[in-house]
Amino acid sequence: MSSNSNKTSLSDRFKTYLRRVCRVGKWDNKNEARVFIGFTVSIISLIIDALVYVFFCILSEWSPFLFFTQMDRIQLALFLFCVLHFIVNSLVISGILVEIYDYTILKPVKSLIMQMRNINRGEMTDYLLSGKLSKPFATIGREETWVDMVQSYVDTAASEKYLDELTGCFNRKYFSQVLVNYMKTQFLAHPIPRGPKTYSLDVFAVFLIDIDHFKQVNDDFGHAAGDEVLRQVGSTLRRLLGDVGVVIRNGGEEFLIISSAKFPYDFSHTAHMINQAFRDNISIHSDVTGETRKITCSVGYVYYPLYDSTELLSLQNHVDLADQAMYLSKINGRDTWRELVANKRPPVGFDLNKFCNDPDYGVKKDYLTIRKPN
Repeated sequence: MSSNSNKTSLSDRFKTYLRRVCRVGKWDNKNEARVFIGFTVSIISLIIDALVYVFFCILSEWSPFLFFTQMDRIQLALFLFCVLHFIVNSLVISGILVEIYDYTILKPVKSLIMQMRNINRGEMTDYLLSGKLSKPFATIGREETWVDMVQSYVDTAASEKYLDELTGCFNRKYFSQVLVNYMKTQFLAHPIPRGPKTYSLDVFAVFLIDIDHFKQVNDDFGHAAGDEVLRQVGSTLRRLLGDVGVVIRNGGEEFLIISSAKFPYDFSHTAHMINQAFRDNISIHSDVTGETRKITCSVGYVYYPLYDSTELLSLQNHVDLADQAMYLSKINGRDTWRELVANKRPPVGFDLNKFCNDPDYGVKKDYLTIRKPN
């Protein structure tokens, strides 16, 4: 049993090492580069020397497939020259290429990474260094390379215009200039398959969250307390979503979330966790009156894309629908969630404005149904 386990472990380690070696230009050390470059140069040198040897054999009317003991002195000398040339050429060229790679790319990049890692770190810096700006949703199981790290640092340096300073979340500019294009690229690269969904398929949902009675918090506790609530909300939502979602301050006390999962995940679990996270983590205390008030939220969401097509409704249309679902949560008691669920696909020429801004229109036309907690 132990022997089989060791064999499996060795096999897994070898496969992992082989994968790392094959990450061209993204190697973590010189050994990985040396193996790949050395192997590649050796194959190319072997092919060239073999072709040269065969060409001169044919030119001299020698058989290129003789055993070396059967060759005459000139053919043997040519054969040994080609073998020696192959060995020296492989070692010298691969060695030079590895040193050039190490000197011009690997060492400078690793030095930059070490400098960036030594900067003053905080929650917001760590959030940005996770690569959220250019890669909102983590690729599960994918090893981070130094190329990914550098991209994250570049993102961090360029992130100021996309951040809401108060909450530490992204802003609407990030939504319109980065996320919309990112989602389009995702679906162009990975079109939605026709027919039944598979378990490896990425699925998305658009959430809109509104802090309940936020104006009353400002009136009763002051605007400084309201700002503290917004900071708590931003921090709580970022921790809750982690690598599978991106949090955007939509304006005022509204927060927009785009979350990802693997089919057949039910996003009502996420909606429930958001409501529960508010109840458990967000509150405000008055030193003057001694009052502590729990803060709750109303959540609305829709799957993206709603009708298995990104052409019918834009990402902004989905945000508008999530807003309507959130409104239904607010008029039904707050501290809860509602989902607008796709039913019958709207026909060509349907009233898009009413569909996105009046949930009764979609429900009456049988395009949508409303889902709520059990």
